[in-house]
Amino acid sequence: MINENDPSTLSTSGRLLSYNNAVKEGLKTGQQFTELMDQLINTKDPKKLVEAAQTLSVFELDSDYVTFPHQYNNADYYLIFMSRLLELHDQGEAITLESHEDDQHLTQQIAALGDLGVFAFVGANDSNGGVYYQDRVTNETLFYLNLSRRMMRFNSSAITKLFVETYADKIEKDQLLTATDLLIAFGQALKTDFGFDVDFNLLDTNNNEFYEFATSNLGSEVVDKLFVAAAQENYMLKHDKDGAVLELAPDLTLKIASHNANGGAAWGLYVTDKDQSVSWFKVLLEYPFLRKWYLENIGDLQIRSDSLVF
Repeated sequence: MINENDPSTLSTSGRLLSYNNAVKEGLKTGQQFTELMDQLINTKDPKKLVEAAQTLSVFELDSDYVTFPHQYNNADYYLIFMSRLLELHDQGEAITLESHEDDQHLTQQIAALGDLGVFAFVGANDSNGGVYYQDRVTNETLFYLNLSRRMMRFNSSAITKLFVETYADKIEKDQLLTATDLLIAFGQALKTDFGFDVDFNLLDTNNNEFYEFATSNLGSEVVDKLFVAAAQENYMLKHDKDGAVLELAPDLTLKIASHNANGGAAWGLYVTDKDQSVSWFKVLLEYPFLRKWYLENIGDLQIRSDSLVF
């Protein structure tokens, strides 16, 4: 660069030399970018994949003397990373990427949802480099992802609104489960490949998962409504010492509890099944009377998400 305090850069040759060096540095940056893109697109090593995505997500391609007119947004590299990681776990055909030349960004579609849902990552506006995975049609944020902090958090409110309310009457239950299973597969890959801390929220199938309600003081009238709704479907809601229990099938039990796993006072529920393959989300799709009860009382029953990121 031209330095007014350096006489050599004020001469004609000095200025030209400085300009030429700046162009070289800009082109060198471009070369570095293409090498990182090659790594992101082609590597089969998960560690190299996440390293490329992390670097590209904060990469500054342009310089004072070299500007590249066609560029993706930084958040788009998260989308490529997600697609590639799923590909490495034999799920590549379950999603498609589309490039939009008008505003130079990428979007993703989940094959199981057909034409429903167009997804993309957007910056979370935090100081930690996190991003949100959003449906561009409804702007619902399904999860938060942060590569540098090695964490992922699902958003129960958005999952409910999009898959239980918006999509439930438009496509088959199996398609909804396939779509959410894909998101779970991505989270599981982050855990197994990189040791991420992942909170699956209402998608978690672990029997020990406590789905905590938004309210800390659940009114008896809400439980009474479930008692009536269950009886109408020939199910018996039984009260116990700290809540109520509903046997949905021989190996599937729903328990509403006033205490979490550590004994702390908090209202929520457990879903218990023999194979630990059923989540609260799956229960909502499988049992319409529970879905109706949940949605009609969502102000109290909404499953709590991580307040630090949503």
